[in-house]
Amino acid sequence: MNYDGAIFQEQGRAGIGVVVRNSAGAVMASLSQQIPLPTTIAQVEALAARRAVELALELGITRAIIEGDSETICKDLSNPCPSLALHGLLIQDAQQLALAFTNISFSHVCLQRNTVAHSLARQASLNPSLNV
Repeated sequence: MNYDGAIFQEQGRAGIGVVVRNSAGAVMASLSQQIPLPTTIAQVEALAARRAVELALELGITRAIIEGDSETICKDLSNPCPSLALHGLLIQDAQQLALAFTNISFSHVCLQRNTVAHSLARQASLNPSLNV
C-alpha cells in the first residue's frame, strides 16, 4: 500500500491518496479524500498513513507493507517510543490500528515510487467527497 498527502494552500484544504496493490503489483483499491488543512506537512503525511492503515482494515487486509515518501513519518511509525511532534498522536493512532494486523511494516520509498498515491492526493482538490 502506498499513501501520500498534498496541500492546497489557496483552498485551506489538503488531500490524502492511498493505493492498494496485491503481491503481484495489480491495483486492488484506491482512495482519494479531501480534508481540512492541518498545521504542518508532517500532519498531512501522518493522516494519510493512518488512513492507509484504516483502509486496509476496512478491506479485510491483515498483512501489509505501508509505503510513504516522508522519511520522518516512516521512521516515527516504526518507532515504538511515542513521538512528541505535532503529528505524534496521529502516529500513535496508526500504530494502535496496526496491532490488528498479523504482519505489517512501514517503509520509506522515493517520490518516484509513490506517484499513484501522490496523484490521488492531488485529485482530492477537485472533489470534496471521499472516493474509494
